[in-house]
Amino acid sequence: MISAFAAHNAPAQGGPPMITDDPGTPGDKKWEINLALAFEHRPGETSSDLPAIDLNYGVGEHIQLTLQTAPVFLKRRGRGLIGGLGGTEAAVKWRFLDQQRNGDGFDMSMFPRVIFNVVSSSARRGLSQEGTRFQIPIQMAKTLGRWHADFEFGPHVSSVARSEWFYGVVAGLDVSRATLLMAELHGTSRMNFTRDALTVNVGVHHEFSASRILIVSLGREIRSPDPLATIGYCGVQLLY
Repeated sequence: MISAFAAHNAPAQGGPPMITDDPGTPGDKKWEINLALAFEHRPGETSSDLPAIDLNYGVGEHIQLTLQTAPVFLKRRGRGLIGGLGGTEAAVKWRFLDQQRNGDGFDMSMFPRVIFNVVSSSARRGLSQEGTRFQIPIQMAKTLGRWHADFEFGPHVSSVARSEWFYGVVAGLDVSRATLLMAELHGTSRMNFTRDALTVNVGVHHEFSASRILIVSLGREIRSPDPLATIGYCGVQLLY
């Protein structure tokens, strides 16, 4: 979950609270900060990020620096609650196409990121994934009147596990000047397109002011090699 607001102030359809990202960047010397409660529930266990912290800073109009992390709390059936620091993500987004201003083209970006464990015991305790992971996705966005669309695709490479593809599609509709409704399909699969997982997600993006925005989503896996998960995200986006 990453940035959601474009520097040219186009409504965002990817990024928090959705899984799929979009090409938006905050703008030169501007901050976008997302603070939220995020959870994932599978039969027998629930993990919560509280708070999920997502910091984004604009360097020029087309570059975004990102840092994400969260304290994670895990409850498994028959066991006590455990907590600690989850995985940490550092990333740089480069928006190399910026054609949404005229409404006659696409925005596109590249968003390489590395995900690692600051605390080595987090993976052993089930609070994060093992090893160091790398992603190099491409994002594309298009606006047509009140409708918005976003697409993301890229590889996910792990130092200790098999590589995967991940992809996502988000559609958004402006139902008012302040409120955007979103629907998402997000999936992963092995490089040979086996062991695939697919999540359906819906979300709301509501502006209380130009700098205070409510971001909420709820989703459900509809296909997975593991027990199906329910996911949720509820937070606030702060723009400075």
